[in-house]
Amino acid sequence: MNLNYLSPIFAYRKMRANLNELSKYKTYKKIIFELNEAGKLDQIGFKADSDANLYLGIDLNPELLLYSEGSQESVELKLISEKMNRYNDFLTKEGILDSITVEYERIKNDDFYGYVLQIGFNFSKYSKKDLRYSIAYLASLLVATASLGYLLVR
Repeated sequence: MNLNYLSPIFAYRKMRANLNELSKYKTYKKIIFELNEAGKLDQIGFKADSDANLYLGIDLNPELLLYSEGSQESVELKLISEKMNRYNDFLTKEGILDSITVEYERIKNDDFYGYVLQIGFNFSKYSKKDLRYSIAYLASLLVATASLGYLLVR
């Protein structure tokens, strides 16, 4: 067991870091929704969902299928990287490039050959488990302190 979890200072710092991360996420969501309402996301080709995740479909040239399977993926990812430069400028200008993470999925079927990119907020410091622990620990400490204070005053 990590003995840091017994320290109220540790619990407070964990809670503060989690709440700070949630505050940054709220700001990120606000920016995404404002961009969506202004139509800027549609102009550049992004679609947004209710959690402020952005989605982008990148069509690839079917001639890439002629490459061997091993080199095909590296060529595809290089093309995607080149196409993402345009979007990186947009995300940098809007001030959200540093707070995102990108996941991708390759789709290859009769209708579509390319990648779907999902861009979302990068929860690097947030942990629901740590937030719950911190709140429960500090609340229990407050109740114990108040109870002890009440007993000493009596």
